[in-house]
Amino acid sequence: MKRIEELWNKIKDAVIQNTPNLLSAVIIAVLGILITALIIHITRKALERRKVDPSLSAFVCRAVRIVLYVFTLLAALSSMGISITAIVAFFSAAAAAIALALKDRLNDIASGIVILFTKPFVTGDFIEFSHYKGFVQKIDIMHTDILTYDGTNVIIPNSVISNAEVNNHTAEPVVRVQVDVPIPYDADIKKVKAILFDVMKHTDLLVRDEKHRDSVQIEKYGDSALEFSVRCYCDFKDYWTVYYGLTEHIKEALDDNNVTIPFNQLDVHIAQ
Repeated sequence: MKRIEELWNKIKDAVIQNTPNLLSAVIIAVLGILITALIIHITRKALERRKVDPSLSAFVCRAVRIVLYVFTLLAALSSMGISITAIVAFFSAAAAAIALALKDRLNDIASGIVILFTKPFVTGDFIEFSHYKGFVQKIDIMHTDILTYDGTNVIIPNSVISNAEVNNHTAEPVVRVQVDVPIPYDADIKKVKAILFDVMKHTDLLVRDEKHRDSVQIEKYGDSALEFSVRCYCDFKDYWTVYYGLTEHIKEALDDNNVTIPFNQLDVHIAQ
């Protein structure tokens, strides 16, 4: 019983002796959390005003929060009389060991930072690389989320994307629509071009200016037909509407003008 009383007295004395330090640590921690929240709020608003990509904004806010929390923790420990030198040395050694064990993940992180700051693509862009094609949903520090046309969410490590050739179809707001049309060799070329130009003239949602002009050209001489290339321009968001509409209207216009679309066929001659 006496030993219990002695232990209790030691604990009580230690608590009384360290109460000011504990209160200081709690106050520093609370103030650090509040100040961090305020700085994050100001940073986020500033990035929104500058219309920074949401993924980059989230990364910057997360990095600022981690740094401020670390400083708050070190300040609280220091107010309690705990030497932070040993703590910093311990975490440095731990960080080195973790970096060695997770070198592949660190490669993803480094690639993510490069992507976020160099901006080869941003959230909402339609990109294509390797056998992936879709809209960028989120660029995280370690991976990028892509939503394909069939509604599949594909999560790809950033190191894979940074080492691949990426086609960003939305880097420019206006894109080209091209429809290849096979025409018989015996058709009147001028008549066919007039028909195709007329179809584009009556197609909605097209962009026409000095840089973006409608065109109809003979692309190549095919095995059984002349390959005409019909080209026009529209906003990216209207691409598929224009493409499918143009394809359908070309077929209708050619039928109305008795221009047949040739198809591959095989003639078999039987010798008797």
